[in-house]
Amino acid sequence: MGSNIDPEKYLQYASQDMRQYFSAVKYSNVYQSAAIGMDGDDFLNACCLLSNVPEKGELLSWLKTLEDKYGRDRTEGSWKPRTLDLDLLMYGDDILDDDLSRYAHVFVPASELIDLTLPVVTASVLTQVSLRL
Repeated sequence: MGSNIDPEKYLQYASQDMRQYFSAVKYSNVYQSAAIGMDGDDFLNACCLLSNVPEKGELLSWLKTLEDKYGRDRTEGSWKPRTLDLDLLMYGDDILDDDLSRYAHVFVPASELIDLTLPVVTASVLTQVSLRL
């Protein structure tokens, strides 16, 4: 999860909603990173581990609804400042988003939770990829 428009506020809002919707949520630390592919303020990014989640399609829909609830602007392309950006990186053991291995601002917070969600071999491969970042 990330934000570069009043990020402390919007990450807090998203965290509160996640705690209400899911029975268990664990968060990484929050990291600051430069905006990529756009002009704008730095992002604050974090990852969370959710338990007792619905089916993948329902979860993706819920994340999009949460972004919309807090004013995510989807007009004129995707490379612009955001109140809230929520991506589903993994579902079970399946890696769903290549950003996990491409960007330090995604991998670093995810790596705080990785030993809880990935087999050791997969975690080792991702760690090697992150060293190239």
